[in-house]
Amino acid sequence: MAKVGFVGLGTMGEPMCRNLLAKGHAVTVFNRTPAKMGSLVAAGANAATSLPDLVLRSDVIITMVSDPAAVRDVVTAKSGGFLGALSPGKTYIDMTTVSPEASREIARMVRDTGADFLEAPVLGSRKPATEGTLVILTGGDAGLSRRMEPLLLAMGSRVIHMGDTGMAAHMKLIINQIMGTILCVFAEGALVGMQAGLSAEKILAVLQDSVVACPAIQLKGPDMLGERVFTPNFPLKHAHKDLRLAVETAKVMGIPTPVTKAACDLFGAARDKGFGNRDISAVVRALTDQ
Repeated sequence: MAKVGFVGLGTMGEPMCRNLLAKGHAVTVFNRTPAKMGSLVAAGANAATSLPDLVLRSDVIITMVSDPAAVRDVVTAKSGGFLGALSPGKTYIDMTTVSPEASREIARMVRDTGADFLEAPVLGSRKPATEGTLVILTGGDAGLSRRMEPLLLAMGSRVIHMGDTGMAAHMKLIINQIMGTILCVFAEGALVGMQAGLSAEKILAVLQDSVVACPAIQLKGPDMLGERVFTPNFPLKHAHKDLRLAVETAKVMGIPTPVTKAACDLFGAARDKGFGNRDISAVVRALTDQ
């Protein structure tokens, strides 16, 4: 069993960390909000006093934080990042959704210490994170990915190596780019239909039997057209961040993204209405106050 250090105990990180513990791995945790460590320590994890302390206790370090800035802060912050504690023989796996260039930047810094680096963003939200059924995309050395696969499968059901560092980040952004735009156009079309007199139930039933049926609408549609509780499985603010990263990455590649940009703006409007910490499905609130 591996000695794992885990940083980032939020919506995704907390259940992922529990699955590592359940599979018998020795887990040390750190979170800048110490209270978030309590339940995991009660479940058998050790609490690090700092990020360098976490690295010293671990062979493999995993981060699952909010965005590229948070990753850079964890790795390099003068107030206590862990970069200086890395050394040959240690492996750092970043599972955060970041831009390809941010992943390559972090990889260069980590490898300069002699440690190994693997990017490993995930497909899935809190439910598959809890069930241990995430699909994990890896980017970097193929041999390292194979060596880390048993550990990663403690948190997921499948590991897919996408290629060099940055390729897994690209694929993850593609997935979230498509999902975000689908939910936006679904919200627009369904709200128009309901205003015209169609019931939410009929809209959802017909869509499910149509060529545009998809898991995103099946999963999020009922709440978007129904009670609108927006229980946060994938926080809207993170979806907005991912759409922004997709637009920025496409610009670097010379590809225009007018549809993705429009979806990004719609998510931004929902965030500005106060729904940033609610589920991605709350994007419908950018179009209606009801």
